[in-house]
This record gives sequence, structure tokens and C-alpha cells, in this order.
Amino acid sequence: MDIRQKNIYRKYLVFALLVCLFGGIGVYIYYIRKNIPDIIYLDSYSDGTLIVDLPFVGTVDGKSDGGDTVQTSVNLMEPLTINSGDVSNYELQVELFGIIPIKNITVSVNESRQIVACGIPVGIYIETDGILVVDIGEVVTDNGTIEAPAKGILAPGDYIETVNGLEVATTSELVNAIKNSGEYAEFTIRRNSEIIPVKIKLCRDKEGNMMIGAWVRDDCQGLGTLTYVDDNGEFGTLGHAISDSQTGKIVEIKSGKLYTAKIWSVVKGQEGSPGEIIGSINYGSSSYIGEIDENSTIGVYGETNKNVFAYVDEVYLNVAYKQDIKKGDAVIRTFVEGEVKDYDIEITEIHYSDDYSNKGIVFEVTDEDLLNATNGIVQGMSGSPIIQDDCVIGAVTHVFVNEPEKGYGIFIENMLEH
Repeated sequence: MDIRQKNIYRKYLVFALLVCLFGGIGVYIYYIRKNIPDIIYLDSYSDGTLIVDLPFVGTVDGKSDGGDTVQTSVNLMEPLTINSGDVSNYELQVELFGIIPIKNITVSVNESRQIVACGIPVGIYIETDGILVVDIGEVVTDNGTIEAPAKGILAPGDYIETVNGLEVATTSELVNAIKNSGEYAEFTIRRNSEIIPVKIKLCRDKEGNMMIGAWVRDDCQGLGTLTYVDDNGEFGTLGHAISDSQTGKIVEIKSGKLYTAKIWSVVKGQEGSPGEIIGSINYGSSSYIGEIDENSTIGVYGETNKNVFAYVDEVYLNVAYKQDIKKGDAVIRTFVEGEVKDYDIEITEIHYSDDYSNKGIVFEVTDEDLLNATNGIVQGMSGSPIIQDDCVIGAVTHVFVNEPEKGYGIFIENMLEH
């Protein structure tokens, strides 16, 4: 190999090393960003110890309400102690080796909170905000032809608000408005928060009814588990949104009611087939326990009434934040064997980043009674509170489809900050 070839070889080698170096740094930065929280909550009554097990040096930039600023360089491999009594909020700027900005972390100092960890089965009834278009279909007309009037005009997930200038809130009002239309009907629809006027040429079916060729609904129901009630009577449940089973989209709600539910049986989870709780909603007046006013990606929320404490014990537990959660033993509180019980689980992973939303806690059911009853986590257990060291840390949200003994949970702090 001559000198010229050796020089070329060295250049390629140096280039390859630089690519590996910067690629490794890039992967490392991505890992750090994914594995440290975007926001950390502390109780105002005590010092907070933040532990981030990653080898980098960060810069802490703490700002008080009075404008005082404290700057210091810290090694976040070691516990970082912040006196939560000094300031209301901190902004932590994390830098790799004190040079490369990684991300900002907000540390929010809050009053300590206590909630009742419920675990009772509940029935959720909600009315949609407008009439939800579930699907587009075809109509066999009175002359035997097949037409699809709404095709290309309406889409699954749209909400019909008006017909010919008249507001419609129920499917019966929609049917009457279409019935009283002429050849065409003008609609106002809401699509992804945008208001859109459309016109549809109607057709008459074999029974003589005027049709638009769309499947619609104005309400939906489901079963879940009540997560918590706070000292203001506000509740949270599910840890995820109610979505329409056909469109897959989050249901936009106008109002709703929370009831107790009766469990009839349990279909055990199997590999590739999630199990489910079979039950019914108790619609009686004494079973009505709250009003629903929010359906969000992190849960269903509202306000309870006095009936709720006929079904849950008024025992308040402290709320623990994500940095206080430990891998290892914990319990989920749920209702699958005729009563509310605590079942043993093991927390195996904790994902701090907001990217994991309602999957920040990964756990495995270890309780033999629960495994015998359900094989693990089944549909209907969403919202079951997760408790560790007598503190509420989260709620069950999802099951591993191929491993029903494993599940995900949302941090309780996320549910409380809805």
C-alpha cells in the first residue's frame, strides 16, 4: 500500500470514527431526552430529592417569584436536593457536559394532595357534542338503484350540528330535519374543530324515507373503574379517553353521567386476545354518582354527588409523584371477585418522559388470585388505582395484548393535572 492509499485510508477511518462519535452522541442525547421528565412536581411541605440516573452534567437555573436566580452546575448522577419551600417553580436547563443543551425541565412546587383510591366498577354514559358520523353507507332507493348521498361529503368522525339552519342534538331530531327537507339538505358539520357547511342531495329509500346514507349516534356507554375522588368531590377515571369503537377517534362530549355498574362475568385474557369484564350499568337514581364534563386523552372527569360514598370508603391517601415511585412491589385496587380488593403487582419499568403519556408505569401482575380470575389485566379494569407504600401513584390504562399478565399505568400526577 503506497503513501497515497494510506492517507486515503486514514481519512476514511477518521471520517468513520467521527460519524460513530457524533452518531453515538446523537443517540445518547435522544436517550436522555426520552428518559428524563418534562415536568417534576414537589410537595410544598418538604424538601424534594430528584434522582436522575444518567451520566451527564446539568445546569440548574432556579427562579423564585421574587425574581431571585440561583445558578449552579450539578452532576445529575447524584441526588439533586431542592428546598421546595424557597420558590414556587424552577426551570432546570439540562446540558450535556455543561455545553450541549438537552432539554428544559420544569419543577413545580404544589400543595400536598390526598385522594380516595376507589377501585369500584362504574358505568359511563355520555352524550356527544353534536351528532357523530360513525360511517358512510349505501342506500337502496325506491326505484331499486344503489346510491351513497354522503360519500365524499361527510366522513367518519364528523359531527353534525345543524340541518337547514336548525340545531340538531339527537338522532331523532336529525331524522325529522331530513324528513322535512326537499331534494337537498344543508348541513353544518364540525371536523377537527373546523366548522364546514355542506350540501347533500337526498335520496328516498324503499320505505319512502329521505336518507343521507350515513350511520350516526348521539351517545355512547361503557364500563371502567373509578380511580379517585378528591376532597372537592371531583373524580377521575379510566386514565385514557373514551373513543368511538368504529372511528377510533376520541368522542367529543356535551355532557354525561357516572353510574355504578354490576359485574356479571369475566372473560379471561389470552395471548393475542385481551379479556374483558362483562357487566351492565345501574341506571337507578341511587346508582347515579356523578356528572361527567370532560373526556380527554388522560381520562374521564367530572364531579361526584353524595351517593358515591355509599360505594367507596372515605379514606384519603397521599399522592406520590413520579420521582418517588420505585421498581418493585405495589398493588392495584379493583373489583373482579365481587368486592374491591388490593392485588399484588411488580413495577418493572418507569418511563418519565411525557412522550409515554398514559404508559409511564409498566407492571406485571403477581397476585395468584387475580391471575386465576382474569389471567391479568382485562378491559374494564382501566382506571384501577395503583398504590405503593400507602400512596396513590397511578392508574391502570392498558394491557399487553400478547402478555395479559402485564400492563401499563398512567402517573396519578398526570391525571390530577388534567
